Amino acid sequence: MCVVGINQAEDAAQVSGFMQTLGLDFPVLLDRDAAVSQLYRVRSLPTTFFVDRDGVIREIVIGGPMSQALLASKIESLLK
Repeated sequence: MCVVGINQAEDAAQVSGFMQTLGLDFPVLLDRDAAVSQLYRVRSLPTTFFVDRDGVIREIVIGGPMSQALLASKIESLLK
């Protein structure tokens, strides 16, 4: 399993500070001009995409925070 964050239109210093404040250590890619957000039609933050081993988006969860139980169930369904 891999977790990757994609930040929308903020600079690296802001993202780094946010990650440090929350104690997060997964990689975050910078979508500086929001092109990725437009491509995937992200209209609300956070939006979480669950992608299977073949790179197919299987679930999209809009909004947050996401409970640990919901997160675990989505991940479990990808591993089947």
